[in-house]
Amino acid sequence: MKSYFSEQNRLGSIRYNEDVIRSMVDMALSGVEGVAATEGRAGGGILGHKSLSHINKITVQEKKVVIDLSIVVRYGLPVQDVARRVQQKVRDTIESMTDLRIGGVNITVSGLELQH
Repeated sequence: MKSYFSEQNRLGSIRYNEDVIRSMVDMALSGVEGVAATEGRAGGGILGHKSLSHINKITVQEKKVVIDLSIVVRYGLPVQDVARRVQQKVRDTIESMTDLRIGGVNITVSGLELQH
């Protein structure tokens, strides 16, 4: 698994494992109303929670993170609004928990979940 450099200081270095960034995205998405399910990624996610996204790509350059992810949105909600809330929540979560900054959160809405 990849890890991304954060800083070098007099005590050593700090790096973030890609799984940590993925977990932060999962935590962020769990708080966004309208994100329905996974796309292409099954399993437990963090702390046994269902993963709500498929991260297609993570790029980190000079402490700037660009995340490409796919989401499934619940049918009947404004899809663009849900996607914007995901972008904001992912940015806020990663920037509040690390010294990394978001260069972009690129969303692909890959499906709609129909209510039964």
